[in-house]
Amino acid sequence: MTPKMEKQLIKQLALPLSFRNVKNHSNFILNKVNKVALSLIDEFKDIKKFKKKFNFPVLILYGPSGSGKTHLAYIYKEITDAKFINKFSNVNLDEAKSGKSFIFDDFDKVEYLDENLFIHFFNEIFLNLGSLLITTSKPPNEINFSLGDLESRIRSCISTKIELPDDDFLFSILVKELSDKKIFLNDKFCLYIIKRINRNYQSISHFTETLDIISLEQKKKITLKQIKEALNIIEAKI
Repeated sequence: MTPKMEKQLIKQLALPLSFRNVKNHSNFILNKVNKVALSLIDEFKDIKKFKKKFNFPVLILYGPSGSGKTHLAYIYKEITDAKFINKFSNVNLDEAKSGKSFIFDDFDKVEYLDENLFIHFFNEIFLNLGSLLITTSKPPNEINFSLGDLESRIRSCISTKIELPDDDFLFSILVKELSDKKIFLNDKFCLYIIKRINRNYQSISHFTETLDIISLEQKKKITLKQIKEALNIIEAKI
């Protein structure tokens, strides 16, 4: 195989790569904006103790997009074997009766919610050994319901806010994501990146995946030119 053919093959292999972003406890970076949420999720390891302490076995995580709520939801899933849902049915009601746990991701984006069914579901979660994690961009007191009882119950559940990462934490995330892909950049390059990238976990992940693909294509030491190229690519996707 000629060098030209080899280079073309590497490019063809690199472009369709699908990177698996494993979201679990072992690859979660703890910091001041998420430590309360993580400690509450860890308490679901003993659901009876959680109910005794907080009454409802329900936790609401709220904060802006990209703040890490979904990663935390996967950690909760790891602990409780929960099921992701975006609407309710009688099947879910039966599962709740048998002690199943659930994750309702992006709760505030749901177009229609059967509130009568939801409050029955909520009751079954309370009466049995299951639990529920809700993620939303809005705090509970800003989510409106037609049923007063439902609104009251939701607002009685424990909730915690997650902020977007600061520069120090963003730097740590970037270094970790790059290290996972065997990419090692000096501090100057890393600071350059975090000053120009959207301040969320998803952007960091997309950036490192894109830079990795570029480096596989070009088979060269990573330069500022490649970093700028990766930043431009992810910015164009927004």
